[in-house]
Amino acid sequence: MGPPVAGSKPAIFLLLVLVVVAPTAGGASAATFRVTNMCPFPVWPAAIPSGGGTLLQPDQTWVFTVPAGTKAGRIWGRTGCRFVGDYGQCVTGDCAGALRCKLSGSTPATLAEFTLGGGVSGAADFYDVSVVDGFNLPMDFFCEKDGEAPIRCRDPGCGDGNRRPGEGKVRTCNANSDYIVVFCPN
Repeated sequence: MGPPVAGSKPAIFLLLVLVVVAPTAGGASAATFRVTNMCPFPVWPAAIPSGGGTLLQPDQTWVFTVPAGTKAGRIWGRTGCRFVGDYGQCVTGDCAGALRCKLSGSTPATLAEFTLGGGVSGAADFYDVSVVDGFNLPMDFFCEKDGEAPIRCRDPGCGDGNRRPGEGKVRTCNANSDYIVVFCPN
């Protein structure tokens, strides 16, 4: 093998810059969501638009990522479910019988709602808890980075949450933050 061609070091440097920096340009990243079931019974959390859903026994956590730029995301807990494979039915929050939801759940369902990378230049995430579609499980929802207290929703009155469409109880967090949802928090 011959000696490197003159000028190849800048080309290699440029290639490294493109490989390492380009994927993070503009702050684009994925947010990690940790959903924990602290209820004394199983909960089947669901998430859209990421098309997710699973079974959580008490004290189990489901971890998944959601791409930056996701709009109108929702996470909710389903209860009283019976599945055979990927199909079944839930008493609350059912999403057309699918284990891995692709559409929103039926009422009642306490909702953790989010938009990632919104606002001016995509520098903020927005999140809230809603009982507009009814209340089925107590929930805490919070951003790990901002240090603010969780949005707490313990009953249908849900003082921290939105009870009517457009109520506007929305919090912000730095873009690219991670989030925690807890069903039946202490």
